[in-house]
Amino acid sequence: MPDAGKYARYELERRFLVERLPAGVDEHDVRVILDRYLTGTRLRLRRVEHPDGNVEHKLGQKEAPSPPDYAVTTITTIYLSRDEYDLFRPLPAHELRKRRYRLGEYSIDVFDSDLTGLILAEITFETEEEMRAYGTPEFAIRDVSADVRYTGGALAAEGVPK
Repeated sequence: MPDAGKYARYELERRFLVERLPAGVDEHDVRVILDRYLTGTRLRLRRVEHPDGNVEHKLGQKEAPSPPDYAVTTITTIYLSRDEYDLFRPLPAHELRKRRYRLGEYSIDVFDSDLTGLILAEITFETEEEMRAYGTPEFAIRDVSADVRYTGGALAAEGVPK
């Protein structure tokens, strides 16, 4: 893989469509995430409420350097103070809300609002070879890693794929 850039890193992940919350998920260990995809930009403003009550604010940029391969992305993240977050918050954006659970190495995202009913599982990898060789887990309906409609920005702007 070529260099991700001076401040970016590669993120290698697979996404799977899931019908229901898998067995074994700790429903008390949940993060509440609000993502705002800023209109006309490649930027995402994120607010994360952690189970311990801490709140994290981030500004990020996530891109697929070789579409239609959406399993390999570059990501750049800046951590923000609450005041900095509040400066960006009024900007026009497409929004999505989700609850993120952990199941071993997986993040299980249960979406709210206009995306209610959608559940995705994500898993990240250290190497591209490992990621490409990975199969679909038994709790998943299908692999949607290569489907742009299941990226956060597309879900926020267009809703649940038909």
